[in-house]
Amino acid sequence: MKSKFFRRSILAAATLTLLLSSNSIFAEEEAAEDSSSSMQMLSYPLIESLDSRNVLFKQYQEAVQDASMAEIRGDLPTALEFYSYKAKKKDTAMLLSSRCAIRYDSLVTLNSIAENGESLEGRTLILPTANGLYIPHEPQTPIEILLAKEHSKDLLEGKYPTLTINGKKFYFMKGVRFSPAQRAYFLIPGMRLPLDKSVLTSSFGMRISPISGKWKFHKGIDMAAPIGSNIYACKSGTATTVVKMNPTYGNYVVLRHDDGMSSLYAHMNDISVTKDQKVSTGQIIGHVGTTGMSTGPHLHFEIHLNGEAQDPQKYLRN
Repeated sequence: MKSKFFRRSILAAATLTLLLSSNSIFAEEEAAEDSSSSMQMLSYPLIESLDSRNVLFKQYQEAVQDASMAEIRGDLPTALEFYSYKAKKKDTAMLLSSRCAIRYDSLVTLNSIAENGESLEGRTLILPTANGLYIPHEPQTPIEILLAKEHSKDLLEGKYPTLTINGKKFYFMKGVRFSPAQRAYFLIPGMRLPLDKSVLTSSFGMRISPISGKWKFHKGIDMAAPIGSNIYACKSGTATTVVKMNPTYGNYVVLRHDDGMSSLYAHMNDISVTKDQKVSTGQIIGHVGTTGMSTGPHLHFEIHLNGEAQDPQKYLRN
């Protein structure tokens, strides 16, 4: 296959092109296919400055444009190239995404960036030319663990190919992007557990209600703890709802956070905030109780994103 890549390769002979399809990967130049369909990718041209006057960056931009057009057309195979860049003082994932015209979730997953706002200064980052999620075979960061869990079925079934980049194996999910929950998890860093110590007694989803004995959707998680235990705001926000002695939730509080997110804390023994009060992450907003429809002392905790209930365990950081 003769393409613009081969003309560009005169300027960056170390750039590797992969032809990607939904089921396989083929290396054209400096990598050979092994028995597991993994490739060991070699060196990547180092872009000194993200300036259009920089020859390599201009070449990178052309490659990104070619890959983006192919994605829009739905063409297969698509050329995928990798470059490298040493991050400067003010560089963030979102800034680099805008400057490089590549989706931030592609940069984040390929470079194991844990959360939005993480300092990247001095790190040598890999810049891909095609969008997609790069999920490591051995996930380490919270967002990597979340992605591996949510896509486990497809990954185990071999739906996506494997790339070996700098000795690290990734599943490459071509064209896939963060879900709304994954996006919120990455963009809203620092969410903490609402209790110091607790036992998870009921998860998010369908369950048999301990009150009615019938199957019912549980919109949050239940965390058992002694009466009087501190309840903390999982994230800074505003107390939009403060209710006492509700028949179902007993004493409860709803906090509104940024980016369409809110959190609910129910069955509280007492409440330490007032309506419209601003609170910070980790601030005490009340104490564990057993008010309302409760079979014992615990915190019922919910997270909503744009009005839709989410599994809190996908967001909370220990």
